[in-house]
Amino acid sequence: MPARGAVVAAAVRLFTEQGYEATTMEDIAAAAGVSRRSLFRHFGSKEDVLFAEHDVRLETVVRYLEAAPGDEPVATVRAAARMVFQGYVSAPETTVPRFHLVRTVPRLRDREIAMTARYQAAFTHYLTRGQTEGDRVLVGEAVAAAVIAAHNHVLRSWLRDPGRPVPWARFDRAMELVTRSLAAELRDPGAERSEAAVLVAVYPSALSGGDVLRRVREALGEDAD
Repeated sequence: MPARGAVVAAAVRLFTEQGYEATTMEDIAAAAGVSRRSLFRHFGSKEDVLFAEHDVRLETVVRYLEAAPGDEPVATVRAAARMVFQGYVSAPETTVPRFHLVRTVPRLRDREIAMTARYQAAFTHYLTRGQTEGDRVLVGEAVAAAVIAAHNHVLRSWLRDPGRPVPWARFDRAMELVTRSLAAELRDPGAERSEAAVLVAVYPSALSGGDVLRRVREALGEDAD
């Protein structure tokens, strides 16, 4: 059987030329140069063909989250969302026509919503560490939903006009905007921080330089000598 991408490309071309409803699995098999039996062995329906890469991409994202450290979980989820975005914008020959098809075929819209829910569930599971109650669960669910919303907002704006450059800066800005206020809530409190400590000290101007230095050392817990 040809590569999955070739089958998907043939299906998308038919959907665009003759309509989604008018296209049959037999049409797709003929256009892709495969047998009907082989096509059904790899794809159960036209929807499965159209959304073929979604399951593979979701599996990649889940493996990435499972292997990621937990010290900066929001940054990790944002990176995972960037991977998903990259998958969409790197294949406009599929994602752009599918975007328009989904707008006109209700059950395709349902399939897209279901896939979005699976991504959100994966992000939530990672952020909450499998917990089911408590503040971390609330914050994790909020962050996961916000990341999905920001991703879809930027992606859809690009899909409406894919001739423009891919808006990576806008994507990163959107992710920062929707997650920055909650990121600290999900950090591992035991993780090491590389941020330098800053001590602000105010002393009478009459003190000598040696006295000021001695007092600063004492405040820092260092020996005065």
